[in-house]
Amino acid sequence: MATSLDVFACPAVSRPRSAFQHLVWKDFRMLQPLLLAGVIGTAALFLLAVLRAAIDPASDPSLTTLSVLWVLLPNLVALGIPPISLGTENEERTLDWLRTLPVTWWQVLLSKLLVGFAAWALAVLIATACFVLSWVVLRGEWDWGQIGRISGSESIFELMVYGMGLLICGWIAALIVRNPVGSVMLVIPLIVGLTLLWNYSVAGLVSTHFHYGVTFLEATAAQRVSMLCLATVYLAALGGVVAGLARHRLAGASDHRWQAPVAAPTSAWQPSVVQVAWHAKPRPFRALLWQQVRQTRLVISAAFSFALFALLSIWTDGNHGFHDLLLVLGWPAAHLMLGVAAFHGDRRGMRQGFFADRGWSPNLIWVTRLIPTASASLFLILVFPFVSGLDLYLGMHYGTGTLWQAFAFSVVVQTLLFLIGVLTGQWGRRPSLAFFGAPVVALLWMLPAFGLLAFYGGYIGLLWLAAGVLLFATRRLTPFVMEGVSSAAVWGRGLAYCLLALGVMCLCLFLHRWWTTPSEMPQWRKQMLAIVQEPITPETLESTVGVLPGTRNIHLNADVYSLDDYEMDARKSLLLSEFPTVNLVEASAFQYTVRLHPSRSWAGQRMNYAFENEAARYRDVELRLDAELKSSEVMGEHVSQSELYGLCVDTPIAAKGYASVPNWNGLPYGVSPYQHFQWHPFRRKALEVAAKWSKLSREQSLVFGALGELLNNAESNEWIMIAGLRQIAYEQNLFSDEALPQSEEDQLDREAFIRIVDQLASEELRRESRRRCLIVEWQRFQTGEWNGWLDDEPGNEKLFLDAPLSDPLYRLGMEQKRFERLLDLAVRNTLDQLEDGLPKWDDPALTEQRLLWGELLKDRRNGENSLGHQEVASPPRAPVFYREQELLIDELRQMADRLREPPEMIEAT
Repeated sequence: MATSLDVFACPAVSRPRSAFQHLVWKDFRMLQPLLLAGVIGTAALFLLAVLRAAIDPASDPSLTTLSVLWVLLPNLVALGIPPISLGTENEERTLDWLRTLPVTWWQVLLSKLLVGFAAWALAVLIATACFVLSWVVLRGEWDWGQIGRISGSESIFELMVYGMGLLICGWIAALIVRNPVGSVMLVIPLIVGLTLLWNYSVAGLVSTHFHYGVTFLEATAAQRVSMLCLATVYLAALGGVVAGLARHRLAGASDHRWQAPVAAPTSAWQPSVVQVAWHAKPRPFRALLWQQVRQTRLVISAAFSFALFALLSIWTDGNHGFHDLLLVLGWPAAHLMLGVAAFHGDRRGMRQGFFADRGWSPNLIWVTRLIPTASASLFLILVFPFVSGLDLYLGMHYGTGTLWQAFAFSVVVQTLLFLIGVLTGQWGRRPSLAFFGAPVVALLWMLPAFGLLAFYGGYIGLLWLAAGVLLFATRRLTPFVMEGVSSAAVWGRGLAYCLLALGVMCLCLFLHRWWTTPSEMPQWRKQMLAIVQEPITPETLESTVGVLPGTRNIHLNADVYSLDDYEMDARKSLLLSEFPTVNLVEASAFQYTVRLHPSRSWAGQRMNYAFENEAARYRDVELRLDAELKSSEVMGEHVSQSELYGLCVDTPIAAKGYASVPNWNGLPYGVSPYQHFQWHPFRRKALEVAAKWSKLSREQSLVFGALGELLNNAESNEWIMIAGLRQIAYEQNLFSDEALPQSEEDQLDREAFIRIVDQLASEELRRESRRRCLIVEWQRFQTGEWNGWLDDEPGNEKLFLDAPLSDPLYRLGMEQKRFERLLDLAVRNTLDQLEDGLPKWDDPALTEQRLLWGELLKDRRNGENSLGHQEVASPPRAPVFYREQELLIDELRQMADRLREPPEMIEAT
């Protein structure tokens, strides 16, 4: 029977642990918080990335975020291991205690190196497992071809070497600088210099410039062996440096001589006196502020130096890849470190207990701790536009449309980074760990926050509310910091405030969406649904002229500006893009200027590079135009809409010296080809093709009610006809009282002008076709189902022009109702304008209508539809119509009537 003495017999029987094993266990316990935070943060970040991509596939179609996380998180752990392991010994004054143990200095170093490399390897394995699992979940399969190159320029081998180099540089910095913050700052220049040296060395091995060096996977077998040997030499040299520094640091009698300034061992202790006031006792605010400046001067100086270095790098036009790295990684890291440093100095050695014991006001401590680092962060915020160039597309996916909006977006993002750093610096038992936890917390907060803003573009102002909540959170946690509390009472509240900031953003966003949703119009909907459309018979289908969709490869933005309010010089400037040779006298005769702003796609283009010479190419274009005029079954079988625009509009402008013009299919780029061939016949035939397409499309729209076909074919070709006919009218002096030119080509142009103007649709046909197509398209939308896009066999989904109704945004019932009511409002307003008379281009009602259609039709994801990220819809991409189009057509008809008069009467006129 066992006795109580048997319990004491177990340690005697078991093998005792060695001193080295105890060292390993102690070093592991030091790194345990970092490992725990790294594992939780890695898993949470990958989970958020997968959830965001699953909810909104357009947010990250190339899975770039997963690759960035796979590279960033292990390196972040590698950056934190040396300062945490050795910095904790410095803060707790245990290095002198280690010298009293029966272990040598190299055993202490070996223990820390083994534990550090094991922790980094564990972080790499966990990040790799999360990366593989996330990739398989989102893609459904594993593809080594896509994984081989992670970021487009580095291979997995190089990334592993970089991680090991970063870890060794961290040990070097931690052995040189006692302060963990200072050691982290020293790592940056060390790893940058090591990276540049490695790139130059690899460039010498593969005989190429290091900016475009061959990666490990692209290198030959001999080059790979050379790179492996080079990596071994580098790691061995760095290991020797670490061993030398460790012997100098750990084998001495005391660590006191590493402190600065060096004090004589026999001198008595004397308090340091810092002059903060010249004539009297300093005020608490001034004393505390000066104390905080002394505590954070190292971080603030590093931030200022970093900003100046970034400015110099952009002014000297150096390595653009390195400069981009400064903006993407260095700038957020600077704000986070400034934020963490706000309370780091007080929390080291439990200095904050001084404030709690003496009854200092938490508000006073909070303000004095934030002012120095917040001022440095503000300096970085103001310098950022000069360093980055403040590209307008910096926040385009979040709703920025102007330069000021882009600036405000950059300001609020940098402010959030600073506040997240401050908040993270108030958590945890080990202050140094906050420098490495802040980037993870920032990623954990910003992934859902910016995912929400990408889902709902145009709400970046809500980030200021989140910044206010986080600022309030830093104030509320200050009393806990003063008391030295580091339990869940602190970090639990901190996490709750982070969630509250996200919750405030969501609440305000959805309240705004609900408040701005128009009210229902049941009576109007009942009237619209009661309109009966005539059924389409098989005989009607047989008589239809089809359209090849690929030929509509151009999108126009038709803008017409009235010139009545402009002086002559301004008129001439506005007309130069349409008529490059116009003079001041001629400019006075114009009432409007037309801007079409074409954007082309390559679909349907015929690249005729197989012809031996330009003459054969031009002959091919002429034959295709003739074939298109004779075709009676299909529109766009032989030419595309982009070709028509090029022949009708671009060619005359380019021939008159306007150099900056796009190419039309079949002719080379530039101005020179137009100087060597007769393009007038091409233009006449192209205008006749455009007139044919526009007329057929309008006639068929009365039967089928296809609004998309009406806008993309009839309306677009009508604008091409207007622009081309205005070119002929200018050449024939129809805008002035000068005599008509009398060459043979001019005579043919005038005959074609009259013939094509006669084919323009009447005002009644134009209004009725627009009205019918709009009603039919609206009724067709009502018969569809919102869940049609989620079915395995789509066919009953809701459709309206190019509105991205398959977007995950419209899986929410509130967004479905909002779209339906906004669509009702837009259709009703457009129908009222068609009935009561179209507004002018500068009418405020038309501006509101364009904004309304723009909200309905724009694509928030990638801009592939006809509107892209535009907030204002322009005709003919959207059903927006205005009076100037009718006035331009009436003007062309008056010119045609003038040409029909006998030559004697024209000359007399």
